Amino acid sequence: MMRLTLLALAMLMPAAATTAGEPRIALVIGNSTYASGPLPNPANDAKLLGDTLGQLGFEVIARRNADQITMKRAIQEFGTRLEKAGPEAIGLFYYAGHGVQLNGRNYLIPTTARIEREADVEIEAVSADWVIEQMRYARNRLNIVILDACRNNPFTRSMRSADRGLATMDAPAGILIAYSTAPGAVAQDGSGRNSPYTTALTHAMLKVPEPVEQVFKHVRVDVMSATADKQVPWESSSLTGNFYFVAPEKVARRDESASASGSVPTAPKPEPSATSTVSSWVSGWFAGSSPAPAKPPAPARAAAPLISGARALALLNSLGIQTSEIDSGHNYSPSTLRHLIESAPRRVTLGSTPEQIRAALALCKQYSSACQLSWYGDEGLRNVTLEPFELDPAPVSVSAFRQFADTTHYRTHAEKAGFAYAVVPGSVHLEEVAGGSWRNGMKKHPVEDDSPVVGVSFQDAVAYCQSSGSRLPSEDEWEYAARGPQRTIFPWGDDAAPVARSMNLAPHVTDGPAEGIGGRYKGLSGNVWQWVDTRIGARKVLKGGSWLESNPANKRAATRRYELPSTADEDSGFRCARSMSAWPDTDFWLTQLQADQLKAQDH
Repeated sequence: MMRLTLLALAMLMPAAATTAGEPRIALVIGNSTYASGPLPNPANDAKLLGDTLGQLGFEVIARRNADQITMKRAIQEFGTRLEKAGPEAIGLFYYAGHGVQLNGRNYLIPTTARIEREADVEIEAVSADWVIEQMRYARNRLNIVILDACRNNPFTRSMRSADRGLATMDAPAGILIAYSTAPGAVAQDGSGRNSPYTTALTHAMLKVPEPVEQVFKHVRVDVMSATADKQVPWESSSLTGNFYFVAPEKVARRDESASASGSVPTAPKPEPSATSTVSSWVSGWFAGSSPAPAKPPAPARAAAPLISGARALALLNSLGIQTSEIDSGHNYSPSTLRHLIESAPRRVTLGSTPEQIRAALALCKQYSSACQLSWYGDEGLRNVTLEPFELDPAPVSVSAFRQFADTTHYRTHAEKAGFAYAVVPGSVHLEEVAGGSWRNGMKKHPVEDDSPVVGVSFQDAVAYCQSSGSRLPSEDEWEYAARGPQRTIFPWGDDAAPVARSMNLAPHVTDGPAEGIGGRYKGLSGNVWQWVDTRIGARKVLKGGSWLESNPANKRAATRRYELPSTADEDSGFRCARSMSAWPDTDFWLTQLQADQLKAQDH
């Protein structure tokens, strides 16, 4: 009887682990026990993520400390199961461990790999492209690839063509590729049992009832906070549909039920999977006893209180969101306000007021007697409407641009013309530098991997952004992200002190204070002049001022510089932007609203 019962349970387990109509299949690999460069956390990370996915209804194929054959067979098994699961299946691949990019391709390193030169990589490692091919062949509707494989890598030391971190990979339709840090950068393994990235990822999977793209935004914010902005997670997505790790309707039903009964709504709590419940019951049976009575559940945490309509309207108006859905005399749930904040267009005012223009002139005169009011005549106020977009957190680095150029064999305008421009010392004029390009810093500055790329024209910047499915921001988008609805003078506030000097060398892309809305950005002002996709006559606009500017008035967020699209010089770079379905600063504003509401209640 016991054998038959156990057989029935085993037959039920896989079906119970999936959501009706949406089978979920995952392959999770974590490699720690390398002979060269062992890592303490990847195997732990894989265990944590596998357990989390199990709670979320995934059928998990788990491999830890795997050699090459084990990894390849696991990928093959993953592809087979994904294909059999049908077109509605969700596939997820996660890898933690050493990885290396070589000639623009990413390779995952088995624990037994012996890599002493470049030619060994294809023989000893596993191409990440194999995973993408398995997903393509399965033809299921949505796939997620997560690579936490950007740790400092001992295998690259004797390899001439290997760069730090991982290369960007094209995301075919229906696939999201997530990296634990930006392309070309290095992630932290973590000082605890798990890496900062996987810690944030598992928490967001269980707690954030939003589309998967929004989940990864939460992860990015948490990782940047945990690493003091040293690690910035990255995603490349071409998803054509929505996917939720935690279904939002479950949260909505809880809220509605609580409202109807007059009780306080509780925060969403992940439900244990049928697999984990049955497994614990079976384990107790084999131990020779019935399972111990379940412990009473911990008291549910109260969700954030309702927010007053008056307070909500004040924020919405400051953001430029026009709505008739909010009444100042009523209270609203955070979920209702979230919908408005994250999706509504924003009608905002940019540029400088007459008072700010006079203040700019006064600031300029503190550093130069040549300043004139006419210099700021192009900064008058302008009213614009912005749709949701996301700006890169930092300027594009030399390492990232090198990866693009080497992979696509792209030659910049300066490389083809044979010269770029540099500032004549002691003046504002430019001079030609024969042979100057982004590769040599115009022969005037050292070129480091994490320095901002310079010597690139507007056309070069467009080509780079398009290669990753992005675009250049407009001036309005750049300035709004930098100044916020308060229209601060600089991206960190109104104090000029952080940029009240020039520098001899370009700062790194992540140097400087936290900037812009929510402190999400670095290097918006005083790093490099940044190309934006706004034309004034025959010229394009640049924003932000550079490290070479001696006058802080030229580094204000409203400042403009104009150049021909083909100009490439020693202090002009860029960052990319993407159009989004939701504003990335939603959590920042909602958190402020909730904090203000709590303060008001305390008083």
